[in-house]
Amino acid sequence: MTVEEAGLNSLEGGGLFPRLQQRYGLRADPLEMETPFFPDAMRHHALETLRHLCGFGDLALLLTGAPGAGKSRILAELVRSESSRLDIHRVPAAALTSASALARCLLAIAHKRIEPPESARDALYGFFRWSETRARKGQRLVLLIDDADKAPPELLRTLLSAFLAAERAAAAVPVFSGGSDLVGMLGLDPSLSGIHQVHLRPLTLEESRAYLAPRVHRAGGNDAELLSDSRMRQIHRLSQGSFGRLQRVTPAVWLDMAPSAGPAVKRPSFRFLMSVRWPALALVLLGVSWWIVSQQYDQSVSRDVAVEPPERVRKSITIGPGHPESALPAAVGSDAPVPSSAGPEPKVQSAPEPEPEPEPEPEPEPEPEPEPEPEPEPEPEPQLELEPVEEGFKPALPERFVAVSDVRRMSGVTAQFVAGFREQTATDFLQRHADVAELRYTRSTRQDQDWFVVFYGQFEDSGAARAAVTNLPDDLQSITPWIRPFGGF
Repeated sequence: MTVEEAGLNSLEGGGLFPRLQQRYGLRADPLEMETPFFPDAMRHHALETLRHLCGFGDLALLLTGAPGAGKSRILAELVRSESSRLDIHRVPAAALTSASALARCLLAIAHKRIEPPESARDALYGFFRWSETRARKGQRLVLLIDDADKAPPELLRTLLSAFLAAERAAAAVPVFSGGSDLVGMLGLDPSLSGIHQVHLRPLTLEESRAYLAPRVHRAGGNDAELLSDSRMRQIHRLSQGSFGRLQRVTPAVWLDMAPSAGPAVKRPSFRFLMSVRWPALALVLLGVSWWIVSQQYDQSVSRDVAVEPPERVRKSITIGPGHPESALPAAVGSDAPVPSSAGPEPKVQSAPEPEPEPEPEPEPEPEPEPEPEPEPEPEPEPQLELEPVEEGFKPALPERFVAVSDVRRMSGVTAQFVAGFREQTATDFLQRHADVAELRYTRSTRQDQDWFVVFYGQFEDSGAARAAVTNLPDDLQSITPWIRPFGGF
């Protein structure tokens, strides 16, 4: 049963916030606060990427993520922070029903209308050619298409084709926002140039805590009580890392109205245990009796084993003159009596003595093992020589830092992954992907502020760069880096 089915968000009896206010003394509803903007879970990186590419890029942008991942919140923050610099227009859902409706909506921005011989498709291409003139006058247009996955795919592909046919560095930038399957719905080739995807992943347990902590503090709540480990685990399990679900299930968890941590384990009934007690007891007694009998049998067999007596040496007595040994004289030094002429006396013949066992041959001494030859010392790996950084600036990771003057002197292109005003944005990304040693970052300026950029490799052209990116780990490939020349840093 989901939270909605259980009626946890019902407003009957005054709603949930009055109950939270009465129980915890909150001054405001923490889940209704739009600020502060949540920068973790790559949300700040996504916002900075949209800001930069909307103003200076030549790419169509795809903002994707699961429902409730915060796509609309990032677009709202983009409008709030960049409306003075960019001419941003939201395309309503009514304009995405047909090509003619979309053409009328876009031409209204240009204060034009479709001429009678002109088709809706030609009008869309003409709008993007007109938008180039606005960029040359100092203000670039941005088209926000939210919930693009609900529009006809053919219409979105027509809009994308019109942008790609124009001068992309100056034409209006389309920003498509939708679910994770938006790329597949548009039938786009991942290697197609002119498109950049920004994907929003779900929140982790600690990121959910970081999102709620400043809002609980501003509302006057107790962090230790409302954000305890047990409650945070329950909130994260029910929200599944989604901002939308988190805002719905958190009040219910705080009021102890949410479902339990897991399905109850069905235990065997007492009647069933009573019905099997006698068969189980019989099996136990049978096993004990078998063990006792086996022990008694082993003891009786060990007592009845007969000890073999030592082997006796049997002696033979030969009597009579016909025996060949009767005529032989006694051995010299022997104590046996010499036979007389009266007749042979009986002779006792003893069994032959056993031959002595041969002495064991001495084992050969082991030959000394040859001393191992000394292994050659490995040659030191070539280290990337980094130029000294700018005077007065000390990078947090000097071994991964490259001065912007050296970057601009490089030839070819590179793959940019992260850019932001804070150095921590770059260093956090490098530490998270420490196994990719070729990642570097530099510091330039944007809007009279420090601008930190993380890039990967040096390639002759964009084709070689995209081929190298396909060999990176999956989490880096999913970011879809921006292929750009070194001279533009």
